Amino acid sequence: MGFQNISSWSIRNPIPIVLLFVVLTIAGTMSYFKLRTNNFPDVDLPVVAVTVIQSGAAPTEMETQVTRLVEDAVAGLGSVKHITSVVNEGVSTTSIEFQLGVNLEKVTNDVRNAVSGIRQNLPADVQEPIVQRIEFTAIPFANFVVRAPGMSPEELSWFVDNTVAKRLLSVRGVSQISRDGGVSREIRIKLDPARLAASGVTAAQVSNQLRASNINLPGGRGEIAGEEQAIRTVGSAQSVEQLRETLIPIGSRSVRLGDLGEVTDEWSEPRGRARFNGQEVVGFGVSRAIGSSEVDVYDRVKAELAKLDAERADVTFEEVANTTEDVVNNFHASVETLVLGALLAIAVVFIFLRDWRATLIAAVAMPLSLIPTFWVMDLTNQSLNVVTLLALSLTIGILVDDAIVEIENIVRHIRDGKPPYPAAIEAADEIGLAVMATTATLVAVFAPTGFMPGIVGQFFKSFAIATCVSVLFSLLVARTLTPLMGAYLLKRDQGKEHGDPFWMAPYLKALNWALGDDWRKRRAEHHPQAGWFRRKVADRMFDHRVWVLGMGVLFFFLSIFMASRLPGEFIPVEDISRSTVTVQFPPGTTLSETDAAVQRINRELMKRPEVESVYSSIGSATTSFGPGGGGSSGEVRSANLTVNLVG
Repeated sequence: MGFQNISSWSIRNPIPIVLLFVVLTIAGTMSYFKLRTNNFPDVDLPVVAVTVIQSGAAPTEMETQVTRLVEDAVAGLGSVKHITSVVNEGVSTTSIEFQLGVNLEKVTNDVRNAVSGIRQNLPADVQEPIVQRIEFTAIPFANFVVRAPGMSPEELSWFVDNTVAKRLLSVRGVSQISRDGGVSREIRIKLDPARLAASGVTAAQVSNQLRASNINLPGGRGEIAGEEQAIRTVGSAQSVEQLRETLIPIGSRSVRLGDLGEVTDEWSEPRGRARFNGQEVVGFGVSRAIGSSEVDVYDRVKAELAKLDAERADVTFEEVANTTEDVVNNFHASVETLVLGALLAIAVVFIFLRDWRATLIAAVAMPLSLIPTFWVMDLTNQSLNVVTLLALSLTIGILVDDAIVEIENIVRHIRDGKPPYPAAIEAADEIGLAVMATTATLVAVFAPTGFMPGIVGQFFKSFAIATCVSVLFSLLVARTLTPLMGAYLLKRDQGKEHGDPFWMAPYLKALNWALGDDWRKRRAEHHPQAGWFRRKVADRMFDHRVWVLGMGVLFFFLSIFMASRLPGEFIPVEDISRSTVTVQFPPGTTLSETDAAVQRINRELMKRPEVESVYSSIGSATTSFGPGGGGSSGEVRSANLTVNLVG
């Protein structure tokens, strides 16, 4: 049995076909509720970043002692497309862009191995280099501030780092928590030069001794009371007092660390600041992991923060910005467009077929083509986003085309006097090749979008899957279920003719004019005895087909001209009632100077009635927790402002 003859088999064996679509509908419905809801498809960017931090180092030193070594180490890796470095005071960031299609895990490990190979050549006081992939979802989708009147900024910063970050990183789908503002805890040892000189020891020797002794080491195994126990050599200090009592060997004697200077539990120098509506706060942003649903992760984060807020009466969390609301609004708008398009398509079908049974059969093709598509999208790890919903909205009118062709041909056979059952078999087999050709043409148009190169191609991969799968399911519906329903639902008295609608006569008149059916008659009436040349001229004047063809050619070139004048952009501009402002000052600008300028900007923005709130993240001292986090930089001359507008 070929696919062209599957219609007759479906009519003769209705139970397997009905069960097939029942199973597909159930699977599609279940998959719909499992699909992730995001703004855009998840995109794997082939970019790996290497961040090296050396506190207090000038940009020139960072470039010569760090950046060039890192660039030379990774330049020889295969599939490298571009290498870009940004050097600031104390921070060097090198981004390595690879060719599309590379194994991201492999190239990330290659970069990590290359950086490890030059670790000994880097300055001794640099922190461990951070090698991480640049992910499309690394940008926080929600920002919150923490208010605790009873806590100092240092205590509040520690609360965010130690409590909030741990609680939220345990939420499924959260990949990173980034703190804005505040300070980081550090144990500071202030050595006294006079005491060092009196003891005959240098600061470098003290540092080396602390590094060597302030660690825990495994000590093997031992048998105690008949049981095997692990032995540990504990050397790290558990408190500041214990650290003060650390003995520093000096030749044949030892000196207490506390006798060489002061050991204090303090906080690091502020390298960033956060403000909400002008007030200094400690905030944090939440980033999701690739493969998670932004809406679901946001709901889980809100629920966890609500639990934490209930547990701590002295702490209040306030949301300052999120992109999830925009995702939900786009989703609802796309679904509304999808449903409205389906209803309009059904209405148009009814206007032309003028029979509710035939309209019902054609309308069934839309949901039975869309719902199983969700099942395939779930299998291919797609999500409900702007691109996939656009694809489904675009194809909603196409999905009913095959069914309309099938139904129209069946109705034509019934009007010739045949019973519905044999009419459906004959009509479906007769039109099968044309329906398959139509669907194959649509697939041939949409499928290549999934093979586009570059980052754009990764976006349109989900577009191609949604369109092609839904169109193929519409072919399956048209070749199986539509003839089946036509054979059993249409009536034999379907043959009675309906009167032509009011617009049929003007349409036929315009069609006759365009086809030029009466041009020879008019030529004979106007020029019965004309010569050959005059007859040729009259032929061209009265042949409306030439005029229709000319208007078509003119319209074609006019369309190309107008298309060339349209502006181009990757994503249409939308009104999300939020603006982002980036401010950057000259090198050498201090944190206080940047903060003062940002406060002036805040005051000017808050004077405007359309501004609801302003959240400022000053400096790039954001500390991150999670995979790829744990680093902080000292770029204090830049600030990012999120301006929430009145909706």
